[in-house]
Amino acid sequence: MEPIKTVINKGKYKFQITDNTLEARGQIYSRNFRIGGNYADCINISISYKNNNLDSASIPHIIYDPDCSIDNKLDHGQGSIIMIKTLLEYLHKQLPTISEINFEDKSNIECATEDDLRKGSRTRKRGTHVYPISLYYFSIAFNGKTWYEKHFNARQKDIHKHNAYRERISQLLDSKEFKSTTTFIEFLQMAIPAQPIVDELESYYNVSDTFGEFFQSIPKQERCRLVGGWISTFMEHHLKDVFDNKYWIIELPLSIKGGNRNTRKYYCPKGRIKHYKSYKNFGVGVDDV
Repeated sequence: MEPIKTVINKGKYKFQITDNTLEARGQIYSRNFRIGGNYADCINISISYKNNNLDSASIPHIIYDPDCSIDNKLDHGQGSIIMIKTLLEYLHKQLPTISEINFEDKSNIECATEDDLRKGSRTRKRGTHVYPISLYYFSIAFNGKTWYEKHFNARQKDIHKHNAYRERISQLLDSKEFKSTTTFIEFLQMAIPAQPIVDELESYYNVSDTFGEFFQSIPKQERCRLVGGWISTFMEHHLKDVFDNKYWIIELPLSIKGGNRNTRKYYCPKGRIKHYKSYKNFGVGVDDV
């Protein structure tokens, strides 16, 4: 069967989805959906069949690149979100029995300031950095939720674990008692930040009633430098028994619910989002279709 190519317009964006079905002797044994633009197929969903029935599906990789959109002059960050939603909506229309997409959150971001991005690595001033950090932990600290929670209403597959995680986040970021009983020395023992930034961190720490206020008090242009190097260590210390980035789901059809304990605008540092996973970044199991 020849691949079916469908062009879909989403506002200022235009995407092409390629549906490639493989069959033999009248039975489908593999199906593949690709979405991308004029340079690379940025997201790829591969679906396998058994006895002509859906068996499993996975996204081997996610690559965010400006060329994900056919018009590569458009903003790649927002375009990537729309691109994923477009593919998931298309997949649900084609295969409505798929109710869950399982995935591993391997999101990282090349954390940078406006100055870093403008000057480039060769002229970057001493003391600033552009390096990959864990986006899910960074986002939890500054937004109270991961990137996938924000944009796709994702959750951990184990609902009991997810509820415990949400309760822990509320305590960690909002509880004055929790913050007041954690001395700055205890914080240093949990986070293990680099010595040169300790004094700066203390100045923000001492004027904050909660950890949420502590994170928000750090100026946006300083967050990568002052937080990026230790946020994973800090979050792992507090969330290790309630958070696992390996077992998450996005429910289909997409239902992005409104309402959130945090009404401020979602914050993401400047830099390109990457999802480091070479195989089965997303997947849907036989029990989920």
